[in-house]
Amino acid sequence: MKRWLLISLSLVGACLAGISCGQLLLRLPASRDAIGVLCRRGHLLAIARGEGIYEADLQRALSELRYASGVDEKDRQDAERFKKVTELRADKRMVLTGLISNSVARSLAADEKISKGKIESMLNLLRWQFPNEKAWRIALEASDLSARSLRRYVAGDLRAPQWITRQIVSRIDATEIECRNFYETHRDSFMQPVRFRASHLFVAAPREKLPEVVETKQQAIKSLAERIKQGEKLADLAAVGSEDEATKNRGGDLGFFSESRMPPDFFAAVAKMHIGEISQPIRTRLGFHIIELTDSKPARQMSFEEARAEIRLIIENEKRRTALQNLVRNLSRRAEVVTNRL
Repeated sequence: MKRWLLISLSLVGACLAGISCGQLLLRLPASRDAIGVLCRRGHLLAIARGEGIYEADLQRALSELRYASGVDEKDRQDAERFKKVTELRADKRMVLTGLISNSVARSLAADEKISKGKIESMLNLLRWQFPNEKAWRIALEASDLSARSLRRYVAGDLRAPQWITRQIVSRIDATEIECRNFYETHRDSFMQPVRFRASHLFVAAPREKLPEVVETKQQAIKSLAERIKQGEKLADLAAVGSEDEATKNRGGDLGFFSESRMPPDFFAAVAKMHIGEISQPIRTRLGFHIIELTDSKPARQMSFEEARAEIRLIIENEKRRTALQNLVRNLSRRAEVVTNRL
């Protein structure tokens, strides 16, 4: 009896030892690399808090980056775009760093609490991509997902970004001193350009329109110009005859605008006018206009108070970018193994 018990204990011990050795073996980088090649994920590039990152993961991330940048690798006829592809390929180390930091962030954010409201908002965004509930259900079934499992995946995807936001949010406030120093050293950036206020009566005639259509539109604007000459108000005519739907209900009033807000040919015409003057019909790339200049404001230096909100946004965006870069570097250093294959 004792002998049988000893044999049984020995067998159990051997099994446990074998399982432990197997688990240890599977955790070794060389073993994980071989498994990655066998499973067609490519060679192991890094291990971040137990999660393996393989060549297939890197290639997928590079493809997503190319797609987001509007770069098509097949479009070799466009030399500039092909150059962008090669530049992205040369920057594999940066992309791998991002993959590592994301993996570590997901691990550290495992206990992050996500509100039901955020999960519902994300689920709604996904659901709205389908024309109806039936199409939505079919898509879930095709992906082997249930509503519950999708909810779980969505919550997992939201944890890392929320955790990252909490790490950097306390570092981005811009102080009053920082804002004032920025204003004093960047005064030239806070010049308010010359601005005009005008109303217009507009008839659409883009340059690609057929000549006979353009001719009809030109006759229409000439007729309106003649009515203004006879004493009718531009604002009254704009309310009934203008094809600018955004301004016709307020008599064609465009409000104050600077050069950056208007087509160059339109702004050039306005810049030559005097307050109270009504132009003859002019043509821009959009169509025909009759313009009435109603006010103007000269270029001037903005005060600190006027520029404060913009300055605060600039400083906080820069702080946010720097904090995120530092966080990515710190997270990427937590990888247990990083390849030298790149």
